[in-house]
Amino acid sequence: MHMAEDAGSKGQAALETVFGFSQDDLAVNRLGELSATQKDQIARAHYANSRFAWIAFLIVFGVAFFGFCADMLRRDTFGARALAAYAGVTMLFALILWGFILYHRHQMKRTLRDGRTFPVKGKIRLYTKRSEKLVHRYFCIGDHPFQVERYDHFVLLQESGLAGQEAIMYVSTPRKAVQSVDMASYFGRGQS
Repeated sequence: MHMAEDAGSKGQAALETVFGFSQDDLAVNRLGELSATQKDQIARAHYANSRFAWIAFLIVFGVAFFGFCADMLRRDTFGARALAAYAGVTMLFALILWGFILYHRHQMKRTLRDGRTFPVKGKIRLYTKRSEKLVHRYFCIGDHPFQVERYDHFVLLQESGLAGQEAIMYVSTPRKAVQSVDMASYFGRGQS
């Protein structure tokens, strides 16, 4: 029994590291709610991603603008019409990016307002999918796969012996993201 509890503790600690939750967060998730810390993390991640998207947009279109101007000057075709075409294309992409950000902001706000989690029970699966140049790593319970971005996190999950273990994963809604994973109830330390 102690070996199973040690394996469960090691696995639980690995899950907490990879998905960034605490035992307090897990206790709130068991009640079907998001913790205040998790709500703050969701909002901060959204705003950081939005900032990154706008910075990347400005860099790409800024470099493209200098390349565009250099090419127009080299070919001696620089004029108001060419500049207007570039501005139009830039505005089109800016509107698409803005729409994408607004959609995700709406999902984030609904998630924060509703503040709900739902449990997914089953066995943990860890697997990779390879495409031509990319490898995607997944953590899955039931038919709910979630991508593990960092390779070191995926290795930690593998080395913790989690594959095949029973667990309950708490997923936020409507923005589906892993909030916490509970192995404790399967090792005799049960839910209240």
